This record gives sequence, C-alpha cells and structure tokens, in this order.
Amino acid sequence: MPRPGYEVASGRSRSEMLALETDNLRLSVLRKSEAARACEYFINNRDFHKAFAQTHTDDYFTVSMQKKYLAFDCDSFLEGSLIPLWITLKGSDRLIGRVSFFNFAYGGMMCCSVGYHLDKDHTGKGYMTEALRGALAFVFDEYKIHRVEVFILPENERSKNLVKRLGFHYEGQRISYMHINGRYRDHDAFYLLEDDIKVMP
Repeated sequence: MPRPGYEVASGRSRSEMLALETDNLRLSVLRKSEAARACEYFINNRDFHKAFAQTHTDDYFTVSMQKKYLAFDCDSFLEGSLIPLWITLKGSDRLIGRVSFFNFAYGGMMCCSVGYHLDKDHTGKGYMTEALRGALAFVFDEYKIHRVEVFILPENERSKNLVKRLGFHYEGQRISYMHINGRYRDHDAFYLLEDDIKVMP
C-alpha cells in the first residue's frame, strides 16, 4: 500500500513526464518546453536563493540554458538517476519551487540525496513541508530507496527545522561540500530511513 502524502496524478499535460498530487500541490517532471517558466522562477528568486544555492553564472538565468537543464532533467529521469519535481499550486501554472532527488546508489546501498528550494513569496505557508512529505513517500514507494540524505548550510535554521519536522536525523558535517555564493562551504548532514517515514507527522 502506498505511503500517505501523495497520489500519482491520473492525467498529465504534454509538458509533464510525471505528475504527483498532494493536498494543495502538483509536483511535476517538466519537459524542455517549459524552460521559460523555469527561467522566470530563477530570475525572480535569484537574490533570495543566492545565500543558500550553488554558485551560478549569468547564463544560467536564460531560457536557452534552462532548456538545456530541463532536457538533462528528462534524460536523467528516464535513466533513473534524477527525480526533478517542480512545484505548482493546484490550478496554477506558476512554478513556486522544486524538490530534486539525485546521487542515486542502488544495489546494496539503495540511497539518494534530496535538495529543494522555494519561491520567495511562498515561504512560511507549509508548502515545502507538504511537497517534501509527498515526494519522499513517492521515492520510498516507487524506487524502493532505503535512505535519503540532505545537506544544509549550518546557518539555514529554517531548512534544518523543516527536515527535523519530517523525521530526519542529524549525522554530522560534510566539509567543503558545495560551492555556495562564491566559496566552498561546510554543510550539516541529515538522513531519513524508509522506516522513519511511517511515523512522519
């Protein structure tokens, strides 16, 4: 029986390779035809995300580059190495965030990592909690993953509180883990096991 928190959408548009639904949200793997929407999202949130997102050059914020990223997303999704879920409110086409699962290791490990970001005008409303809860349930159900990891900057208290609410456990630090806002930064590491999701609030 599927874990609670999501449903696979019964229908999807031409722009979607996969669509999940939660109470208030739709989570979609988007095709490259939606590059303009992705570009608008990143431009609108460039300053807001800067302190916590990996370093990007100016060409990242162009439709042509986002088309390449979305094409990569789709190819990687089909290969089983990436699940790139864009978030919209039900009934709206505006992208308000993204949850991505990556670094998949199968066989004896059955683990992956998760990353996420949200639109500046939609924080503090519970949307990312809802999106992550549903997306995690989907990944544990459909990909039979045993462990999901997340890495967060030490000063990002809001993000750390989010994963703790969802049952993630603190594990330690990843030293010089990712290039953020101009330099490599240490990150706090958290993990969630498949059995943990059964008691997620």
